[in-house]
Amino acid sequence: MFTFGKKFRLSIKFFNLKYFILILVSAFSFASFGQAKTKNQSELDVLKKRIRQSTYYDSIAVFQNGAKAIVLARRMNSLSEEGVIYQYYGNFYFFSRNIQKAKEYYQKTIEIAKKAKDKKLQNSTEIRLAFMLSDVDKLAAEKKFNYLLEEAIKYNFLENIVEAYNGIGIIYEDRKIHDEALKYYLRALKVAEKNNLQYQQAIVLNNIGLVKFYNKQSKEAKIDFERALVLAIKAEESRLAINLHSNLGLVNDELKNFTESIKHYKETLKNARKLGFPTATAVAMINLANSYFENKQYDQAMKDCDSAIAIFKKYNEKEFIGQSFLLRASINTEIGNLKLARADIDSVLMFYKSYPNPRDYALSFQVQASIFEKEGNYRKALEYTKKFDQLDDSLSDISNQDKMAEMQVVYGKERIESELENEKSKNSLLQKENELKRIRLRFVLILGFSILVVGIGLIFIRSVIITRRQQVVFSQKLIENIDEERSRISKDLHDNIGQSLSVIKSKINMFNTSRIQSIEGLDVDLGDVINQTRSISHHLHPAFLEKIGLSRSLASLMEKVQESTGIVCSLELFKEIESLPIDTKTQIYRIIQECVNNTIKHAQASALKILVYKQDENFTLEYKDNGIGMRDVPNADSGIGILTIKERGNKLNGKVSFISNANGFRLILKF
Repeated sequence: MFTFGKKFRLSIKFFNLKYFILILVSAFSFASFGQAKTKNQSELDVLKKRIRQSTYYDSIAVFQNGAKAIVLARRMNSLSEEGVIYQYYGNFYFFSRNIQKAKEYYQKTIEIAKKAKDKKLQNSTEIRLAFMLSDVDKLAAEKKFNYLLEEAIKYNFLENIVEAYNGIGIIYEDRKIHDEALKYYLRALKVAEKNNLQYQQAIVLNNIGLVKFYNKQSKEAKIDFERALVLAIKAEESRLAINLHSNLGLVNDELKNFTESIKHYKETLKNARKLGFPTATAVAMINLANSYFENKQYDQAMKDCDSAIAIFKKYNEKEFIGQSFLLRASINTEIGNLKLARADIDSVLMFYKSYPNPRDYALSFQVQASIFEKEGNYRKALEYTKKFDQLDDSLSDISNQDKMAEMQVVYGKERIESELENEKSKNSLLQKENELKRIRLRFVLILGFSILVVGIGLIFIRSVIITRRQQVVFSQKLIENIDEERSRISKDLHDNIGQSLSVIKSKINMFNTSRIQSIEGLDVDLGDVINQTRSISHHLHPAFLEKIGLSRSLASLMEKVQESTGIVCSLELFKEIESLPIDTKTQIYRIIQECVNNTIKHAQASALKILVYKQDENFTLEYKDNGIGMRDVPNADSGIGILTIKERGNKLNGKVSFISNANGFRLILKF
C-alpha cells in the first residue's frame, strides 16, 4: 500500500536552525546598563519585550514601539539601548526577507555601538552580518566568525561566544562535515550550560538534534529536541518553541509515534497562527494532515489538507502546492474517493507543466498505482509502481539541478527516438531506403575500422617508444632529485640540527668547567632541535595523515598556503574520503602537495581549487589554479614534478590528464 509519509515530509523551512540564532535579540546582553532600574529603564524593557514578541502582522506596532523606545533611550542618554532597537529593526526586516534593509539597520547599529564604545553590541551585530554573509561566501563567513569568536572570548561576551561557535558549526554542517559541525555545537553548548544561558542552550540543542535526525539517529534527536523545548518554554521564547514542536513532529513521524507528532504539530500550528506567518501556518497544517493520514484519521487529515492548499494558492507558494495535492490524493484513495483522487493527480500533473518538480512527478506514479490497486487493476498498479521505482532510482542519483536538466533531456531524446521508430514502421519505402543506407554504412564502418586498427597499431608502437624514453628520463631525473633531496637533508642536519647540538654541547662543557654558573635556556635549545627534527621527519613522511586524516591534513595545508602566500584556496571533499586506504590517501596528499608547490613557484596564481569526489565506484581528483599555465614555464611538462605526479597516478591505477592554457592549470586524476 502507498504510504505518503515514508516518501517525503514537509517541514517549516522558515524557522530552521540557521536563522534562529538571528532572533537572539539582546534580552540577556543589554539588561544591565545601570546598577538600579529607573522608571525609564522599566518602561524601555517593556517596549523592548513588545518588539521582540511582535508577530509578522504587527509591523506597525514594531516601529511605533521602537520609536518610543528610542525616545526613552535618548532621554536616558544611552546610545547602547538605542543601538539595540535598531538591531531589532534589522532582525524584523531579515525575517521579512528584506535583506537590504536588514543590512542597513545592522550597519546603523554598528555605527552607534562604536560611538558608545559598546564592543559587545558591535560584536553581536557583526555576528548577525556574518550569518547573512554565509549564504553567499561560506569561507569568508567562517573567517569572520573565527575573528568575532576570538574577540568575544577576549572580552568574555558569553552569549556572543555561543553565537559564533554556533555559526561556525552551521557552516560546517552546510558543507556536510558533520563531525566538525558537532564539535563546534558541543563547544557552544558547554559555554551555554556553564553560564545557565537557557535560550542559547535550546538553540544549540535544536541544531545538534537536527544533525542527528538527518543522520537517521531519530531517538537521540528526539531527546535533544525535548530538552531544548523545555528550555525554550522556560525562557519564554515562543518562536524557538514553534521550531522545536515542528522538529519533534518530524521525529515522531519517523518513529511512527503519530499521536505524539499530531500533538506537536497542533502546537506548531497554534503558534504559527499567532506569529502571523501564513506560509508557516500552511506548512504546519500539511504536516499535521500527513500525521493524521498516517494515524488513519482521514476526515481531519482532509480538512487540514484543504486548508493548507487554499493558503498555498492564495500566496502562490509553488514549492508546496504539488505536494499538498499528492497528500489529498492519497487521503481520497484510502477512503475510496477514487474519482477525486484522480482529479488531485490531474492537478499535480497540470501544475507540473508550469512548475516542474521531478519528485512530485515521480510520486504521482506511486499514488496512481494505489488507485489502480484499489480498483483491482493489479496489472496497471504494477506498471505504475515500476514507473515510480525507475524514476525514484533516477532521482536518487541526481545531486543538483544541472543533473536534473540532463535527465529531462535524456527523457526527451528517448521520446523523439520512439516517435521516429513508429514512423519508420508505417512506411515500407523508408525501411528499404534505410536498409540500403545500412549496407553502405556497414561497408564504410568496415573500411573505417580497418584504417582505425592500423592507425591504433602505429600509435601504440609510437607510444611504447615514447614511454620507454620517458621512463629513462624519469629514472635519471629521479636519481638527480634523490641526490638533491639527500643533499638538502644533509645541509639541514649539518647547518641546523648539528649547529644547535654543538651549541648545547658547548654550554654543557662550559657549565661542567664552571665557566658559566647556569645552563638556563637549555630546554628551549633542545626544543628547537626537536622541532627541526620533527619538521624534517614530516617532510619525509606525512605521518599526520594517520593521526588526523586526509580531510583535515588538506584543510591545514590550504590554510598554511592561504596565510603564507595570499592565494585564495578552496577545498571540496566527499564525506567518505577517510575510508580510503592510507597508501591511497598518502598518494593523493603528495600529488596535491606537488601541484600546490608548482602553483606557488611558477603559476603566478591568485586562487586554486581542489575537488575529490566519487562517481559510482570510481574517484576523481581535480586541481585547478588561475595562473599562467605550464606553457609559459620552461620544461614544465617534462619536469620531475609532473613525471612524479604521473607515476603516483599509475600507482593508484589511475589516469592523469593535464590542461594548461592562458586561463590557468588543471589536473584531473581518475582512479
